[in-house]
Amino acid sequence: MKGLIIIFILLSITIGCQVTDKNEDRAITSDMLENPTSIEFEDPEHNFGEISLGSSVDFSFKFKNTGESPLIIQSVKAACGCTVLKDWPKEAILPGESAKIPIVFTAKYPGDQKKYVSIIANTRPSITKVYLIGKAIGPE
Repeated sequence: MKGLIIIFILLSITIGCQVTDKNEDRAITSDMLENPTSIEFEDPEHNFGEISLGSSVDFSFKFKNTGESPLIIQSVKAACGCTVLKDWPKEAILPGESAKIPIVFTAKYPGDQKKYVSIIANTRPSITKVYLIGKAIGPE
């Protein structure tokens, strides 16, 4: 009986490794584009200071397209569940134009905090990170 279970598990792993999703969305990276642009954040690190455990901080990361091509943000991802992305520009940002990425950070654990948000766009490198820094004060 144990032998059959092991054979079934090995067979499942082998088949699972060979199956791929043909409709899988592929990320667009700057390596796929001929004219990547550049993004410059007004403040790539925001220090929110000390906040009470459980409280929230609203902040918007302001940026500018400093390249010569339209900036297209494919996605914005928070590194943890404590950071919520309100929205980000879905339309192209023309060269020289500015926009912002608003976020809400909620302090869920006491102590020093350094969380990041990844911006995936048609830039080189294709991923840019911005940071939230501070300290959550509360009972441990």
